[in-house]
Amino acid sequence: MKYNIERIILWLKNGKKRELEFKPNKVNVITGDSNTGKTAILEIIDYCFFSSKSTISESIINENVSWYGLKLNINDKKYTIGRKSLFEGNVSSEYYFSSTGEVPITIPESNNTEENIKSLIETEFSIDKTVSFPTGYGSNNIKVGSKISLRYFLMFNTISQDLITNSRGTFFDKQNESRYRDALPRIFDIATGIEKIENILKKEKKVELEKKLTKLKRKESEISKKSEYFEREQKALIKKAKEFSLINPDTIEKEAIGELNEVVNGAVIETGTGIERAKLEKERNIVKRKIKNLKDFTNEYSIFKKNLIDVEDSLKPISFIQREADKIIKTDNFKILISQLSTELNEIKDARKTKTPIDKQVLDEISQLNSQLSSLEDKLESLPKENKIFENEKKKYMFIGEVKAKISLYSKSDTSPSTSVKEEIQKIEEELKSIVITNTETKRELTIKLIEEIIREYMITVDKAMENYKDFLPVFDYKNKALLLRKPKTTFYENVGSSSNHMFLHLFFSLAMHEIIFKNESPYVAPFLVIDQPSRPYYGDDGLRKLDEDHSDDYKITQAFKLLDKFIQERNNNNSEFQIIVFEHISKNQFKNMENIHLVDSEFKNGNALIPTSMM
Repeated sequence: MKYNIERIILWLKNGKKRELEFKPNKVNVITGDSNTGKTAILEIIDYCFFSSKSTISESIINENVSWYGLKLNINDKKYTIGRKSLFEGNVSSEYYFSSTGEVPITIPESNNTEENIKSLIETEFSIDKTVSFPTGYGSNNIKVGSKISLRYFLMFNTISQDLITNSRGTFFDKQNESRYRDALPRIFDIATGIEKIENILKKEKKVELEKKLTKLKRKESEISKKSEYFEREQKALIKKAKEFSLINPDTIEKEAIGELNEVVNGAVIETGTGIERAKLEKERNIVKRKIKNLKDFTNEYSIFKKNLIDVEDSLKPISFIQREADKIIKTDNFKILISQLSTELNEIKDARKTKTPIDKQVLDEISQLNSQLSSLEDKLESLPKENKIFENEKKKYMFIGEVKAKISLYSKSDTSPSTSVKEEIQKIEEELKSIVITNTETKRELTIKLIEEIIREYMITVDKAMENYKDFLPVFDYKNKALLLRKPKTTFYENVGSSSNHMFLHLFFSLAMHEIIFKNESPYVAPFLVIDQPSRPYYGDDGLRKLDEDHSDDYKITQAFKLLDKFIQERNNNNSEFQIIVFEHISKNQFKNMENIHLVDSEFKNGNALIPTSMM
């Protein structure tokens, strides 16, 4: 996306207007003495971007300002956002907005709401309702499915002085606020382009379909279980009706319900006695005997085949005797005996070679008889073992009433998985197969390596400014979203103690994040960075420099600005946009020869400030 702040506007209560202009694709530096309002510029930018609280100083600044404003260039469009100043430390809900970038000459009047303006600006950042916190990414402060606010992405656009001097390994602003702390790990992949919204939506769709599929399969299972239960109930009801001779004992199950309906409706069914059961039991016993006889035959036949093998083995020496006949002294009787034994051996071999389907035939017959037996057992199960009579007519009619109620229940209940449920299950399974989700883990691993590679190039750029750490290797701690240094050929991270080195780590980290965002074409983070006093580790609160005799601190500050200058130059070479705004204490002479650094206004000193003494 394209983005830059064209100017900051302060409408003063005395009717005057203070403006600071910034250039696109430059490192815009505001430098000068302490207590001149430089840091307040970062707070003003944040305030105009819909902050719910603000730390803009009341003294000098807020007490003199009626409205704060920003003129922006976003995607080749000009916008002006104005917000009324704080009242007794409380933020204002009054906004001025121009979709053409018009800046009122006099004090603005409220003409729009925060919700409308924020919605329009978020559209320019490609933020809509689909850019939301996905399932599994909620917290006490974040609601799953809620739209990700533009303000969460702004965490990538600032390096405050508190962050630079922070030695606890924090690399993002606003981490002292729980909702921003919760949001950071949840938006990081989206902001840096590791994860695409399209991919998240696919994941959401897959989760939704899987939940729906589980619900449908549970329903299918419940229907099947209900079906099994009703079948058992139905069999028990039919059996009991037969025991009391309400229906014929030989009626098959499919027809039995019809007979029960007739009984309920007043028909008299002529029932048999136990003749049918006796007939079936006799037939069952015959089948059982047949199965036993065939199994006995199978066993005897197996023994017979084994005996043949044993006899054949015992006659095998005959083959040897025949081969050695000339060497053996034998009589005529011996010759006759050997010939007869040889003949018998050949007959046994032929008998064994003869293939007969008897085994298979017997097994097939046993299988058929088992099926017949199973059918007979089912029929017997549905027949009463003995005929019963009701104790009295009341019991009889009570049972008939029970039959009527249950038959009515069977007819109304869905006792088999419906075709529509099965079709819906099949449809969802096919849809799930069609969803192709990108493997984010692989892209994340590659992105981490790229971040480390980019930062290593930055370290080479500043070289000696890193002193003892210039040859160390950068390690991106993805879990904690932090930058660490590792000594080559070691497995532990160095505890970086110098605040000046912390400053460089923050520059490396933020620039690398924006380089990754650019390479991954993420539309949610604007290409600009505001840095508040990167040289603070080299200066005291009174603004006086703490320099060594060899001016090594001056060298380090210059190297930091060379890094920023080079970053902008590379963006310009890529025909892309990026704007950096830096608030500093240093002299303009330290960056006067750098092509991509622009001094905003004149140095803040001798009465010149965010609100010059001449304008009060």
